[in-house]
Amino acid sequence: MEATFVAKPSELKAQLLEKIESLFADSDAPVTITIKQAEVTPSPDQRTIYLVMEAIRKRTEVVPVSLPPGMDINDIIDEVNDVDQ
Repeated sequence: MEATFVAKPSELKAQLLEKIESLFADSDAPVTITIKQAEVTPSPDQRTIYLVMEAIRKRTEVVPVSLPPGMDINDIIDEVNDVDQ
């Protein structure tokens, strides 16, 4: 059995150990407890978020296409799909 607990250091109380003990009470096997501190990554500032969003918007922007008069769009589709006429 495996259990993961995430808690702030101020929340490490006797109740946590009691909970661990109750979860593993059915076994006489030793229990390994590893404690590590999560890495805190700084959140990006508003300008960085804006610049990333603008870059995505520009990459995904739909550019309107106008066909010359008399051109059949099916001919373009056939050409792209390599269809012989």
